[in-house]
Amino acid sequence: MERIFEKYERNEYGYIVATISTSLAKILKSNTNNVVFSEASIKKNMKHHPDIKEDVYKRLDEIIGRTHLIVRDGERNIAVAIYMNEMYHYALKSTKSGNAIFLTSFRKTKQKDIERLRKKAEKGKAQILKDFMP
Repeated sequence: MERIFEKYERNEYGYIVATISTSLAKILKSNTNNVVFSEASIKKNMKHHPDIKEDVYKRLDEIIGRTHLIVRDGERNIAVAIYMNEMYHYALKSTKSGNAIFLTSFRKTKQKDIERLRKKAEKGKAQILKDFMP
């Protein structure tokens, strides 16, 4: 695992895999712009999504930097990015104190998942916070 994430700086929570914009941090109610992927979440993610290859994990900073859609779904913020003709779905969760943003899940996605998120928002069961999907 360390080899895959060696390009990323570490802090007390895990690997800092991305730095998001201040406006996105405000949407997530966070005092920081750093997105952290904890070792426990990485292990869980690799187990549940073996289709995500090493080279994709090495580009998390680029992928998350291209966030196109953010939907608040309960305590989680579901985000979608399009990168190199692939769509990725990931969950970001800010701590209550706002001192950390965690990447809790990361996987490939399809258009039908995005449509499902939008329908959930239409029914008032989620809230679209940002939508720049092409």
